[in-house]
Amino acid sequence: MLATLRKQLERNYLHPFYRKKFDDANLKPEDIKSEKDFQKLPFTTRSELNQLFESEPYGGFMSQDVVRINFSPSGKGLIPILQTSKDIEVIDSVNARAFLNAGMEKNDVVMITFSYHIFIAGLNFHGGVEKLGAKAIPLGPGSTERALEIAEIAKPTVLISNPSFALKLANEGLEGIKLFVAAGEPFTSVEGYREKVKDAFDGIVAVDYYGMAECLPIACECRYENGLHVMDEFCYVEIIDPDTGEVLEGGERGEVVVTHLNKEAMPMQRFRTGDLSMIERFECDCGRTLTMPKGVFGRTDEMYKVKGVKFYPSQLALILKSFPELSGRFRAVIKRTEKGTDYLEIEVEGKEADLKRLENVVKNALLISPNEIRIVERLEKDREVIDMRY
Repeated sequence: MLATLRKQLERNYLHPFYRKKFDDANLKPEDIKSEKDFQKLPFTTRSELNQLFESEPYGGFMSQDVVRINFSPSGKGLIPILQTSKDIEVIDSVNARAFLNAGMEKNDVVMITFSYHIFIAGLNFHGGVEKLGAKAIPLGPGSTERALEIAEIAKPTVLISNPSFALKLANEGLEGIKLFVAAGEPFTSVEGYREKVKDAFDGIVAVDYYGMAECLPIACECRYENGLHVMDEFCYVEIIDPDTGEVLEGGERGEVVVTHLNKEAMPMQRFRTGDLSMIERFECDCGRTLTMPKGVFGRTDEMYKVKGVKFYPSQLALILKSFPELSGRFRAVIKRTEKGTDYLEIEVEGKEADLKRLENVVKNALLISPNEIRIVERLEKDREVIDMRY
């Protein structure tokens, strides 16, 4: 692994952003001869990437080899995610191995409900399914009724979806699913959630998947449901103390840090994800050993995933500044409905405002639709987010 990592670092060193990190640590790629050496390199943060993309187009990562541009929400709007043809091929191959390990087969019909535009998930899940040789249905997000209509025609055997939407489909009568791949929302980290979904689908295999636009995939469960196995042929994962930056031992809770091992465009190097997890080493029956036994079970910064999309409360504060009749105070309450879907209600303080315009601005900026937005005369706190799902 160290030789593969060093080759990636040699590529990273060609970019001024990463060369400065090497210079700050008084290191060059050839100096990285152990994990301890690697740990001397500074972290990369999301705020640094935001600043980089603000300072120059595509953060200086654009090249002639880039063939795909996705986007990811950040605290300051959307940032581009770049892929070369080789990057896409590698991601598809790693996803295919993950899906095969989870129990997907060539004769399976796979319904994918993630977005195929702007964001990265839909196309990359699709690519992994096709690389394996299974049959992909590029459904994308939409209504329950449409999904059930398509399912009645195509008879899917595998579902790749947000767990909340999967549970809704099961409760509305979706049948024939043998394998469910959950992504976009907390799943195995929520006690009893997996069992609830499995029961709704009458005892299927239900696995958790972890990735993000900047690095996808990071980890995926196998058919034995023993925790999320790190895709260590694709990325190097560390768990650090969020406060000190110290690399933690196996079994300790901390922040997930990822480094690509074979990425051409826009590689991540010691990227602080803000996700809270732990890693353990044990021999799974599938053959993999490096595992996140409880998935991702929290955040180390101000970010929430609602309906599979990152929700940054700080972004909402900026939106409210464009409404002079509103004070800027808000309260966001995230709940889970009886059907298992996320429910977001937002209260904002102020006088009467154009509620329809506010709803449209919030939806377009946050890329999710709050279930309720209410204007109230007074709120006790300046900004408050209450997550009642867990």
